[in-house]
Amino acid sequence: MKKGIRILFAVLMPCAAAAVFFFRDYLIGLKRYFRSCSFYNITGYWCPGCGNTRSAEALLHGHIITSVRNNPLLPLLLLVLILVYIENLGALAGKRIKLLSGKTSVWVTVSCLLAAFYILRNFIPALGPV
Repeated sequence: MKKGIRILFAVLMPCAAAAVFFFRDYLIGLKRYFRSCSFYNITGYWCPGCGNTRSAEALLHGHIITSVRNNPLLPLLLLVLILVYIENLGALAGKRIKLLSGKTSVWVTVSCLLAAFYILRNFIPALGPV
């Protein structure tokens, strides 16, 4: 990545985080405009997106465990974004910090685990969104 883009990323990420923090009540209020899941309404099964709104709301309130319980994808993506940000700051400082694996097998494994979770939560009630 070019140095100018790294600097822009390093500046914009904290700004975006601050904006989300300051406007979190407004963002939480937007959930009333979202429809319920059509897939769930028709089939009675949770789709991979079910629980994302509740997961985001829990994250905005600082309830990480509840967020993961509702849908683990959003907290996982946030963690990956934070790790990429730290790697980027290290690169700007001239140090090579490697926090994320570049191996395809790692990401395939993570994807398979998420897919298994999304299937199993339809049959194990404790895994469903709260």
